[in-house]
Amino acid sequence: MSSQRSKRLRKKLYLDEFAVFGFVIGLKLNTESDEELDAFIESLADFAESRHLLVGGGGMSDIELVIGSALRYGSATEQDRKSIQEWIEERNEVELLDLGPLVDLHQLEFVD
Repeated sequence: MSSQRSKRLRKKLYLDEFAVFGFVIGLKLNTESDEELDAFIESLADFAESRHLLVGGGGMSDIELVIGSALRYGSATEQDRKSIQEWIEERNEVELLDLGPLVDLHQLEFVD
């Protein structure tokens, strides 16, 4: 039995037309120092911000990041995903890239 939710509740819960999409990327880097790692992450964040995206996550040589829109009800697009992929593939620090599909960020579950 499906329940009918009001528009106000769907908005509050980020459901249906208010769902927020983004993507997860996994990176394996070949940086040799913390400074190189910091410079790469800062450059990625700057590039993402130029597209009105936010980056969250972490790691050292194996990094898992979540990328989503900086706008309140905005979503990352397939074009954003492709731009991030192209930017990362041009970098010498990246050994391996695992780029996930667009997903509803409020439904993501992470496992340790």
